[in-house]
Amino acid sequence: MKSEGYELADVLTEKPHEFTVGRKHYHLYPITLAKMFLLRGYIEGLSVNYTILSQNPLLEALRIVGQHREICCSIIAIHTTPNTYQDIYDRRAIAARRSAFMKIGDNDLATLMVLVLTADKTEHLMQVTGIAAEQERLKKVMSVKKAKDNNSLNFGGLTIFGTFIAPLKEIGYSDNEIIFEKGYTFLRLMLADKITTVMLTDKERENLFIRDGGTMIDGNDPASMKKVEDFTAEYGLKIKK
Repeated sequence: MKSEGYELADVLTEKPHEFTVGRKHYHLYPITLAKMFLLRGYIEGLSVNYTILSQNPLLEALRIVGQHREICCSIIAIHTTPNTYQDIYDRRAIAARRSAFMKIGDNDLATLMVLVLTADKTEHLMQVTGIAAEQERLKKVMSVKKAKDNNSLNFGGLTIFGTFIAPLKEIGYSDNEIIFEKGYTFLRLMLADKITTVMLTDKERENLFIRDGGTMIDGNDPASMKKVEDFTAEYGLKIKK
């Protein structure tokens, strides 16, 4: 299994996975937004058992290949399409690769299917890098801001256009880069890990700690310590100074 560092390096460099069929070399390129939408219907047609796929991926892949060989070859043909607008709509080239993959043996085709079905490491990387936890922290902070600012209303963000494409365009990416060229994992991680600064008042900071199950006590502040002493005194306890 690759380490977190190697996985991030593969995402950063968008390294393709090379394999050979006969004398021809092919590459499994990173999944882009365009490919995700193209592949959706094919993947649904496979009726993948993701529980078995996670426990015994080759076994599940062999079952899929045995039942849906043509669909599997179409999926791999899309995965081996270079990430450009022109290539994704080059139907002749995609059809030629699909025909070539139809000649591959079941075991080799199943191995390729394991690679493509487990290619998306976005959520895994969000977890192991701490980005997911950081997003949860940001949600808590923003909930405190929203609770105070009752005059603020948000609109939009109902589809991928507002939640994914628009922020990337604001950063400076073109439509072609977002949809056809840059890997989806690359873009997701960049958006999720983008530095965000939220200004909080002292009261908002206090409310934030309360929502987390407590409040912040400054041991050097006599007033704060007096509150602690009063609270513990109610239960017959005394703080030794």
